[in-house]
Amino acid sequence: MIFYNTVQRSIFFAGMIFFVAALGFPSSAQDKSPKESPSIVPATSPVDLPAKARPASAKDSAAQKEKKDILERIADNLSARTQAVLKREKALAEREKALSGREKVLVDREALLEVRENLIKRREKLPPPHSWNGPKAPSVVGKYVAIIDGKTGQFYHLKNAEKKTPVASTQKLLTALLVIRTGDLDKKVLVQPEIAKVEPTVIGIKPGQHYTRRELLKGLLVRSGNDIAECLAIDNAGSVDAFSDRMNEFALLLGMSNSHFTNPHGLPDKRQYSTAHDMALLAFEAYQEPVVREMIKIKSCDFHFNDGKKRTLINTNRVLRDFTYCNGMKTGYTRASGKCLISSAHKDGQDRIVVIIGSSSATIWKSSRSLLDWALDLEIQS
Repeated sequence: MIFYNTVQRSIFFAGMIFFVAALGFPSSAQDKSPKESPSIVPATSPVDLPAKARPASAKDSAAQKEKKDILERIADNLSARTQAVLKREKALAEREKALSGREKVLVDREALLEVRENLIKRREKLPPPHSWNGPKAPSVVGKYVAIIDGKTGQFYHLKNAEKKTPVASTQKLLTALLVIRTGDLDKKVLVQPEIAKVEPTVIGIKPGQHYTRRELLKGLLVRSGNDIAECLAIDNAGSVDAFSDRMNEFALLLGMSNSHFTNPHGLPDKRQYSTAHDMALLAFEAYQEPVVREMIKIKSCDFHFNDGKKRTLINTNRVLRDFTYCNGMKTGYTRASGKCLISSAHKDGQDRIVVIIGSSSATIWKSSRSLLDWALDLEIQS
């Protein structure tokens, strides 16, 4: 039995030794003297390769592909979310812009309503129209004529007054009224690049220069500068088109139902027109404005440019210089409109405004003076 156990143990240990040898473990002698007898790996033994050098198994390739797919899906999701956020931000910006635009429109409408209320209140306080006696109005060359009382708004004479026609620079009275109603006339205005394209009647202001609204208004009403008209329009509304919208809204408030304006200076445009009747309503309103009254009577003044130069502006209204009772208003001329003049006069407590459109250079001054004389001499019955 002891022998049997001994043999059994011997067989077990022999098996263990054989197993260790098969694994290639070094013997105890080699462990003790590794430098003297280095182990030599048999050619058939497996060689451990670096991780990068090991060929990828099918399992590793599948894992890498799955990982790549996951990363791509994450990137796609992030891109989609980014695009959604950008789209939402753009939509919010557009809504905010639209709301700002609506708010601006509401503010403008409120201002117009206030103007309308004040206009109605003031007109309610006007003296009632009076009956009058006098000779027939003198005949003039002008195609379209209207004569209105400067205090009551009563019409004394009309000639083709409802006929639509271009009115040239006389519409600058509307431009001036809108600028004055905005207020802050001593605010500095930056001249924008757009005005460099305006012609032909210009004062000579340059892009980048600064002038007060009051200075520009004087140049507009005394010398009829087209460059100044456009500069004031852009300052007032941001663009000529936006200002034209304001002109049309305000014109309707004044009762100018047969007028349409597309620019602040009166340069030709087929879409732009008014009537002698409507221009008389505009002139009456302008005549009630103290700033306009003060400027339209100026016969000459100096305009000072930013570079130190100055230009003497001579009023384009010859009736103002030649007729004692004349106290101003506005000239105009284009080939389409002919010679135009709105002239006003004051005599013995009476105020009259004469509108002539479609006349000639040879007759406009004399015609305006004769009509003013006639209107001022009417016998008004209280």
